Amino acid sequence: MNTPQNGGWITRILVALATTALVVMGFFFLTVALIAGAIVAAVVGARLWWTLRKFKRTQPAESIVEGEYQVIEHEGAVARLPPKQ
Repeated sequence: MNTPQNGGWITRILVALATTALVVMGFFFLTVALIAGAIVAAVVGARLWWTLRKFKRTQPAESIVEGEYQVIEHEGAVARLPPKQ
């Protein structure tokens, strides 16, 4: 008589079939997850490339910053500019 501890040949076959089925299903789920991740990475990469391409196109050839400045030399106190009118 078979006891639950050592199991019979039918139990061993069922466990082997269940294990094989789980491994195969896990493989397919992993494959689907990797494909989905690759698609998401490709979409994000394409969007980033497109945005950078558009950004570079709108930038002038030379990055020159123009502006006015005033040198204030005042010892001992912080110089305050007069309010703009």
